[in-house]
Amino acid sequence: MYWCAACCVGLLQTCAHRNDVAPDGISYIEIAWATARSGLSHVVNGYWSPLYPFLLSLEFRLFQPSPQMEFAAVHLCNFLVFIGSIACFQLLLKELVLTRRPAFPLPQDSIAASERTFWLWGCVLFVWATQFWLGPSWVTPDLCVAALVYLATALLLRIRRGLHSWPVFFLLGALLGLSYLAKMAMFLVAPVFLLGAIVLSRNSGLTLRAAALRALLATTVFGIFALPFTHALSEQKGRLTIGDAGRINYAEYVNRATLWVHWQGEPPGTGTPAHPTRKVYDSPAVFEFAAPVAGTYPPWYDPSYWYEGIRPSLSFRNQLWAMWRCASAYLRFISKTGALWLCLVAFWFSWKEAFCWGHFASRTWLALLPSAATLAMYELVHIEVRYVAPWALILLIGVVARVWFKKSSSPKSISRLPLIIALTPVLAVVWVFARDISSLVRNAPDEQWMMAQQLRDLGIPPDTKIATLGIGSSVAWAHLAGARIIAEIPEKELTQFIAAEAGRKREIFDLLTSLGAAAVVTRNPAAAGSSEGWRVIPGTHYFVWLPPTALQRQVKP
Repeated sequence: MYWCAACCVGLLQTCAHRNDVAPDGISYIEIAWATARSGLSHVVNGYWSPLYPFLLSLEFRLFQPSPQMEFAAVHLCNFLVFIGSIACFQLLLKELVLTRRPAFPLPQDSIAASERTFWLWGCVLFVWATQFWLGPSWVTPDLCVAALVYLATALLLRIRRGLHSWPVFFLLGALLGLSYLAKMAMFLVAPVFLLGAIVLSRNSGLTLRAAALRALLATTVFGIFALPFTHALSEQKGRLTIGDAGRINYAEYVNRATLWVHWQGEPPGTGTPAHPTRKVYDSPAVFEFAAPVAGTYPPWYDPSYWYEGIRPSLSFRNQLWAMWRCASAYLRFISKTGALWLCLVAFWFSWKEAFCWGHFASRTWLALLPSAATLAMYELVHIEVRYVAPWALILLIGVVARVWFKKSSSPKSISRLPLIIALTPVLAVVWVFARDISSLVRNAPDEQWMMAQQLRDLGIPPDTKIATLGIGSSVAWAHLAGARIIAEIPEKELTQFIAAEAGRKREIFDLLTSLGAAAVVTRNPAAAGSSEGWRVIPGTHYFVWLPPTALQRQVKP
């Protein structure tokens, strides 16, 4: 029943969102294509982790999907990873069930919730989290991370039960190494897992020397997975590094450096750009970035290149501001649909009558420590729901595992309350389920693919250079068309462009044409309506401006 429900929810979400790809996903897809065509060296990127594009590259090499089917093929890969995460989560639930059978006498006035009840709560929360926190619709490596951390946490629980053989520690090291290749932040979390493994194995009967030797094996295996990538990346950057995503994000979200693209060294104290995007016009700002980075939108294909030279610094005031912002994000994250709050209210009003806190077996909390440590790590910098979803779910299931019933409770309370609490998240899922079914039935045209087709109908072939106004990194249409963005006016500069005189706008268009742009694209109706020569792309929200001379050069046989 659990497998059927989870697979149905995941498959429906995959099909309903088969054409949805965020900017991060475009970068991963393009790295995957480069890897499939030219080799593993292309997964070495200072910002994007290598495991997910490597998996996509295997699929691309095997099936060679057409541009129209490319995004659907990516979501199929996501669905397969999602199936793996279901299996890993089931192993975690199994270990938690065994943990709820403590080796010491039970309190006389309480009984543990039945294993069936615990499984019901765990499965319902997993399905709910799939819909609202992290599911197969995300074209990112976060599902890979989720599957790996569910399994790694299950191994810690197994070690606590006394199953601390050498193969278990070997597998733990391999999982941590793969998780680092899936997400660079896992390099900082791996030591917490290893420390927990040492203490738990000591608690279950191993000597300190035996526990340390097994942890050394896990660390060695972790290094075997991690070192080839860190060595290649360090050689590429000319300095020792495990990846630049962490320091860039810290500088952006704590030190308030320019977010995402076009960092020019502001604010003072964040470093000196080694090779930033080139500002070729001041008011409004026009940035050019045709070389040397590849990709449809080079600033987002490898942000670590353009942000080389950034220097994060510790500021107590900025750190407090970042932590306040992240705490607010956690509150919004927990409050999605209100289901968790309703469950909490139900627990609260029935607590004295029916519920109490039970016990874990000794030191079980150490298996949950990596999840708490990871949430605290993200609290210092930046929170997105997909980053923290698996860790929050592990802690949530850990809390549920401690819920016991009072023996004095009426049989009706013991039978009804678990069902009532399970139904709250289920009802929250129903409307999303209905929405996805409605989306499949409508089968609305994919705007990104329509835009790509219309560009070709206008005589803009693949490999055409294009400039954009206010679109930023949302360039799935350009990727599907095989076009390449070489210059842009950022969204925050559009107000100045719209208010500019006609002569200045002609000067900007001439500049973009001289840079090699055969077309200019925008989604902003005010920007398109503020000057002549724009065409509406039928069936989309896009507008295109075509300089005749540049177009002739692009389509000349």
